[in-house]
Amino acid sequence: MSSPQSYIPQGDDAIATHKINACGVDDVAHDAEPETARAPTEPPYDLNNFPFTFEHARDASRSINIEPDSDPSITPSYEWDGESITSSITAYREENGRTYHAYSDGSYHYPNDTLELERLDWQYICLKRLFNGRNYFAPWSADQPPKRILDLATGTGMWAMEMAEEFEDSVVVGTDLSPIQPEYVPPNAHFYIHDARLDDWWWPDPFDYIHIRMALGAWEDFETEVARKAFDHLEPGGWFEAQELFPTLRCDDDSMPADWPPNLLFNDLEDCARREHRPLDIATTYKQGLIKAGFVDVTEQVYKIPINGWAKSKNWKTLGDLWNVNCLDAIQGVAMALLHRARGLKRHQIEIHLMDTRRALSDKTVHAYQSCYVVLGRKPGREETVTPSSGHQ
Repeated sequence: MSSPQSYIPQGDDAIATHKINACGVDDVAHDAEPETARAPTEPPYDLNNFPFTFEHARDASRSINIEPDSDPSITPSYEWDGESITSSITAYREENGRTYHAYSDGSYHYPNDTLELERLDWQYICLKRLFNGRNYFAPWSADQPPKRILDLATGTGMWAMEMAEEFEDSVVVGTDLSPIQPEYVPPNAHFYIHDARLDDWWWPDPFDYIHIRMALGAWEDFETEVARKAFDHLEPGGWFEAQELFPTLRCDDDSMPADWPPNLLFNDLEDCARREHRPLDIATTYKQGLIKAGFVDVTEQVYKIPINGWAKSKNWKTLGDLWNVNCLDAIQGVAMALLHRARGLKRHQIEIHLMDTRRALSDKTVHAYQSCYVVLGRKPGREETVTPSSGHQ
């Protein structure tokens, strides 16, 4: 990824990059955005980072019960200048053969290198299949589009870019700890380096829609670090949506032994994550966190994701095969930093630790699955009377 040509410091809570339009011509920094939908340009007060963006133009199926295939073997399956900003956010921590974000170093325990970026894009494809092609469950449409969208922990930015393409008149803002988004993005998409766990969010204009996806391991306490701040930064009537993985392995037919290596590993990783104050099972707290933060119309739907192609149905089998690739690609990145930082294990020890897990993940006699929680909540309207019991329990 080429470096932005120039930077304009605007505070110290986000880091903004230079903007280039589809023709490769520099946009004038002070060009006005439409009044109804504009990107944040200047913070309202002194901040802890700098706005940062590189901008270049460029029927839900709920899983209740999955029938296993009786013969799976027959089917394959501070003070900153431009240079210091650039160097500080790209001076990634190198550890045990992987790289990790530099901004807010150590806050997130999972890598940001090429292997991980490719996996994140593959994971995105898996989720599109899980959700039957849907990107969102909030009640948006061409007739009722969100004007301003915030995507927290945007990763490679694929979700934000697709939303920007679907809602061309909307402003889509994506934030992450790493500048890993593509160089060429829709003109209404803006990416910022920002740590959402900071005490204050600097966004000067409220959003209609705030979204997070697969951010497990990013938060210590969802309610205080995300839900309450999201509530404050939404327009009345605006929506918050989370699509979050619950990584603990589950099984409905007792085919998963208690000592199955992947099960032991994920339990071990959860223990390490709690020691590092970044629990992996945080998806189960989202619904109650939104309710406590003041959201109403709070709903939760849980989807099953087969760990491999053990299912009988062609659709579930295909999804399981896709997800198995994601798991095999993810396992080292998920385990390496946690086992090293929380347990002090060396790289070769961790690799040996993962060998049995890798083999077992493709065992189709074990009908294991992970879960994805889709949680929605709405901020009450201006004239709406809200009681403490509001929100669907």
